[in-house]
Amino acid sequence: MTENINICPEAAVETNSSAGHKCPASEKLNRMIALCELAKATLFVHDFDELLRKISEETAKQFNATGCMIRLIEDDKLRIKASYGLPEEMAEDVTVSIGEGIAGMAASEGRTIIAKSPEEFGFIAPNITIQTAICTPLKIDEQIIGTFGLYDKKLSSQEQGQVDTIIPFTEDDVITFENFASIAAIAIDKSILCENALRKEREAVEAREKGEELKNYLFGLIENTADAIVSSDLNGIITSWNIGAERIYGYSREEAMDRFLPFVPDFLVHAELALIERVKMGETIKDLETFRRTRDGNIIDINLTLSPIKDSAGSIIGISGIARDITEKKKTEKELIKTNDMLSRLYFIGSAMRGTLELDKMLRMVLTAVTMGDGLGFNRAMLLLVEDGFLKGAMGVGPASYEEAWEIWSRLSAEQKNLHSIMEEIENVPPKKDFFMDRLCCGVNISLQEDTILTKAVKEKKAFNVPNVYSEPLSDPLLIQQLGTMAYAVIPLISRDRAIGVLWVDNMFSGRVITSTDMEFLKGFSDQISSAIENARLFEQVFQAEQELENIFESISDLVYFNSSDYTIKRVNKAVVEKIGKPMDEIVGEKCYKIFHGMDEPWNKCPHHKTLSVKKPFVEEIEDPALGGSFLISSSPIFDKAGLIIGTVHIARDITESIKMREKVASAERMASLGEMAAKVAHEIRNPLLSIGGFARRLETKLSGNLREYSRIIVEEVNRLEDILSDTLSFVRTTKIEKKKVDLNELVDNIMTLLEPAIYERGNVLLKDAEYPVNIYTDYNKFKEALLNILGNANQATDNGTIIIRTHNITSHRDEDLFGNRIEEKTVLVEIEDNGCGIKESDINRIFDPFFTTRPAGTGLGLSITKRIIEELDFKIEVESQWGKGTKFKISIPIQEEEI
Repeated sequence: MTENINICPEAAVETNSSAGHKCPASEKLNRMIALCELAKATLFVHDFDELLRKISEETAKQFNATGCMIRLIEDDKLRIKASYGLPEEMAEDVTVSIGEGIAGMAASEGRTIIAKSPEEFGFIAPNITIQTAICTPLKIDEQIIGTFGLYDKKLSSQEQGQVDTIIPFTEDDVITFENFASIAAIAIDKSILCENALRKEREAVEAREKGEELKNYLFGLIENTADAIVSSDLNGIITSWNIGAERIYGYSREEAMDRFLPFVPDFLVHAELALIERVKMGETIKDLETFRRTRDGNIIDINLTLSPIKDSAGSIIGISGIARDITEKKKTEKELIKTNDMLSRLYFIGSAMRGTLELDKMLRMVLTAVTMGDGLGFNRAMLLLVEDGFLKGAMGVGPASYEEAWEIWSRLSAEQKNLHSIMEEIENVPPKKDFFMDRLCCGVNISLQEDTILTKAVKEKKAFNVPNVYSEPLSDPLLIQQLGTMAYAVIPLISRDRAIGVLWVDNMFSGRVITSTDMEFLKGFSDQISSAIENARLFEQVFQAEQELENIFESISDLVYFNSSDYTIKRVNKAVVEKIGKPMDEIVGEKCYKIFHGMDEPWNKCPHHKTLSVKKPFVEEIEDPALGGSFLISSSPIFDKAGLIIGTVHIARDITESIKMREKVASAERMASLGEMAAKVAHEIRNPLLSIGGFARRLETKLSGNLREYSRIIVEEVNRLEDILSDTLSFVRTTKIEKKKVDLNELVDNIMTLLEPAIYERGNVLLKDAEYPVNIYTDYNKFKEALLNILGNANQATDNGTIIIRTHNITSHRDEDLFGNRIEEKTVLVEIEDNGCGIKESDINRIFDPFFTTRPAGTGLGLSITKRIIEELDFKIEVESQWGKGTKFKISIPIQEEEI
């Protein structure tokens, strides 16, 4: 529970008893002896809990205290670990946070704290009444690990008689108690270190025992298993060979050792090296189905798992391979595949294709079904579609080389992907397009006027099986050269008695002959896919048209929205969502006067309301307080076939910034004219003024009496006019801004030093409330001038008051970027606040105007120059003021990411 404390500084130096006498020398000697005894006792106590219990008990007895508490820091909480005089069930009730209660303050401030009465530390725990307490931090070097506390010190038995008398802890108690705490902290630290060391030693012994047991188990397992377990170094040189490997591969241990994987077929060497590279990177390859060659030259199917072998440091030093002969299993599987009902397979493929209307997904499904092992099983396939009198390649699937073929088949086998999972993946994952077959196919563009097997299949609506490309005169030479195929088949895609394209297949890498049975299946398959492709193409055309309209609607930067005739919002674009700041589903369906204008009933200036009234389009500018700006709105009615208004459409452009820009340009033009005039006037006045000032100073040295006083007044007034001219020229003069990294707090300290005499003269106090570090990029001298102007005004407006300069960083979040990341905006805020006379409400909008001043001796240019500097630095300045209460200037400094 929370401890409420109110520590009095006098408590640390109060005497021991109500009589006010100091602790006797004999008591000090007894405590020194007790310190030694406590140190000896703790050195030989190794049980942590017993150690803490002993320390708390002995300390309480030595100080004749009612109770003692030892707290240690855990999870930023001070938890009771041992106590004397405190019931165990109440330990959780006195758990406190750092900085909370007398213990929390001792831990956070790193010093001993005394409380002489309950009011100074508050309610401690149920059913416990404590009158006095002392608490000190437990330190190891400079680290605070907990607190040590005593409560309710009693008079000694000789002094108290028959009644328990609670007395405050004294300054001598503090010194002695801190010594006790130092010994206790060392003992606790020693005990913790000892316990950690014993725990680590026990864990190491257990690990060695388990390791030895595991080693023996693994050795027996490796030698007695029927699988081939072979290990090699990182170059594939065999380093171990078990009995299972000898039975499966036929090589003896002596024949296999120190050789590069003799069981790997030549056509798989490159693929095997690639697997080795993956394992060297730390990857474990599981259940890879591949091929091996036995000692007598037979090729067998195996299931392979490859794992990295690591040394004690975690570095990979070798590769372990576990292989299982699955030749018979593969033969059985192949027979089952051959005898599987192809019609059910085609039915599934047709169902999957009918489940999507996206053309790319549809074509990918078709070609995947044709080339998958549990589909039609061809090596490669292409789809070419008829378009504008040409046969154009739409999509191709298949490997470009033998190596790629084996890699794809091995990967599919290792990942255990079947036709069902591939179809689901196509449906949910965007397809990759950068494949050799796909690029080649998309480059095909054959006129139907040419005579090739492909065009002949379209024109005659007939399938062709070409067993030898060199014996077929109409074979396309380009495809033969690019694909290297020796045999292929072409099947037309017929929809509504019209050929919409062709399906091309081959078995380049497996060399399997395309049979008449294959052709029958292909024809049956083509009948299913033709109508599906035709529907997908029509859907794509419609979808593309809709998408174009949707993109146009959403990309319009102006606010676009549709309302029904009853003021209900029916549709809005993205710009409306961003402007309103609500999700689309919270906008659509609501009334337009509620969402856009923040009203409970139609607004007479509402564009929708006006459109329903005038029943014709119009364009106008309106200022909408609810949306916080000015808008150029184009509104038009929507009519049904009967000519009745069923709704309205509105396009609103936010022109707030444009209006501000126009005002800013107009102001800049006025300021430029004013500056030009001021510069000319200042130039014309300066030379005569210099002459007047010079002659007046000479007269002042020559004259006496009243004449000399008059001359002095002339000199002072000339100086004042010269200051006005300097301010005027400073206001109209354009200077180059040179930004660099500036320590803002160092700049503020410099300014405070400069202003100290002037601040002191008016009886004011200048304070700084700073966050560290605060760095900005600015022109040091320009920004310093701006701050000096503001502080000078604050000093002039304040008598015997306070001026505060605050500097701190602000981080805010705005919309997400293109990658969905929240964008952070970092700003440094400088605030200058005084409690002076303030600014009248009628004057606050004019304080930055040139030559506006409320002081008789002022030029009215200080704040104008300040505002110009702030704007030249790309900063922002704001002012808040109440007449008679004070003024606050706020300067916002945006920080770019590259400046941090």
